[in-house]
Amino acid sequence: MGMFNNVGGKSLAAMREGIGSVIGENAKFKGEFTTAGSVNIDGEFEGSIKAGREIVVSPAGKVTGEVEGSSVIISGRVDGNIRARETLEIAKTGQVNGDLSGARIVIEEGSSYHGRVTVAGAGAAETAQQPA
Repeated sequence: MGMFNNVGGKSLAAMREGIGSVIGENAKFKGEFTTAGSVNIDGEFEGSIKAGREIVVSPAGKVTGEVEGSSVIISGRVDGNIRARETLEIAKTGQVNGDLSGARIVIEEGSSYHGRVTVAGAGAAETAQQPA
């Protein structure tokens, strides 16, 4: 399988086991979602998501809005800016329309991406200012 089965030394299955919050495949959520833990998005989300740990947008997931987490993995669709304090990855099934910011950014061949990319040292993405 692809490189997205192992992120930061953790398998995707192991990361999902540690997921604290899930927006299910048939769920739609609109608003602001904040957690100190991790979140997996299998359904539709509109608004802003901030997680202290990982954010995973599965192939069935769709996000319209701002996404910010320690590590972010996109296998579904995101229309909005994404900021990762550590690693940001777009899998081959991922589609992103928005700006990317992170300490390490990986865009797999076959994915779809439109926007600007800012790569900053670890932790620097956390304090980066968004352009006006």
